[in-house]
Amino acid sequence: MEKWMNIGKSFEEILRPQSYPLAVKLVKDESEFLERTKIIYFPFISDALKIEDCDIALIEGCISNEKEIPLLKKIRKNAKKVYALGSCAAFGGILSLSNSIIAEPISSYIEIEGIIPGCPPPIKLFGNLLIRLIENKEIKLSEKNMCASCPLREGVEINLTNEINKINPNLEEINLDDESKECFLKRGILCLGPITRDGCEYKCIEYGIPCEGCMGPVSKDFTSNIINLLSLIHFSEDIQYYKGLFYRFSRPKIKW
Repeated sequence: MEKWMNIGKSFEEILRPQSYPLAVKLVKDESEFLERTKIIYFPFISDALKIEDCDIALIEGCISNEKEIPLLKKIRKNAKKVYALGSCAAFGGILSLSNSIIAEPISSYIEIEGIIPGCPPPIKLFGNLLIRLIENKEIKLSEKNMCASCPLREGVEINLTNEINKINPNLEEINLDDESKECFLKRGILCLGPITRDGCEYKCIEYGIPCEGCMGPVSKDFTSNIINLLSLIHFSEDIQYYKGLFYRFSRPKIKW
């Protein structure tokens, strides 16, 4: 499992361990996150080798090797709550693009309490969800799609008639000028905002890049949402048969 973890008192530090989950015990105190928890297993910053009983386990990374499954099940056995952290752990992730490796979300092998999506999870979302977890509250994700509050949504027609024939804009088409930005779909560029969960803070959009779907679908599974999108918007033949459209963050459950 390729791992990364984003933790810190300000939730702004990015730490990238190679292959480990984070397990914590809660401390009854009203101070900041790291002072309210006790990290009991996180080999990147700790010498602990034993997975002890814990309140919360955050696991990042997809399952791509059978040798990882026993560790995953051991964590599940010792944790009161387990959450998939990031798109790989939640959906299978970018490794699903591989033709030689099968990438599976951790929920294919253990029961989990929920997911914290994103590639990586947005800092503000991750911080707010961590606070809810240590306060023993249920985490809640947006039930709206990204288009609902996208900064490019103004002037977009409900029924687009133009053809979508590009996966990404050319370098000369990337526009960072807020006043002249326009919806990618209206420009004929593939954007998965209509079927992607809101909450990412639009970092890609702000840098002139269309949504690739890393926050996952609002409902059902990614594949069924893609099929619905294909039926509503006119995609060129090349785009319709582009496997990355289906595999980018989640391998479909049907054979392709």
